[in-house]
Amino acid sequence: MTDDDIKKIKNVVKEEIQSALEPVNNKLDRADGRLEKIEDKLDNHTAALMKIEDTLEGYADMYKVNQEKNEELETRVEVIEDKLSIPSKN
Repeated sequence: MTDDDIKKIKNVVKEEIQSALEPVNNKLDRADGRLEKIEDKLDNHTAALMKIEDTLEGYADMYKVNQEKNEELETRVEVIEDKLSIPSKN
């Protein structure tokens, strides 16, 4: 067997492997396209979730402020009730 024969065999084997892998490569290309669509959708959802998270953090901050204000008001009402001898509803 000469170098030329080995090169011919190598080329034939290479062509056969490439033709056998062609359906696999096509499936991978289609899967890659679907993965890109999924990634785009996840990116959109991530942005929406970050916006929701920011909104919830704002509400949590407002709740804390309101809670503090309610406690201050309750303390003031208790003082007034005590001074006027009004029974507490608690």
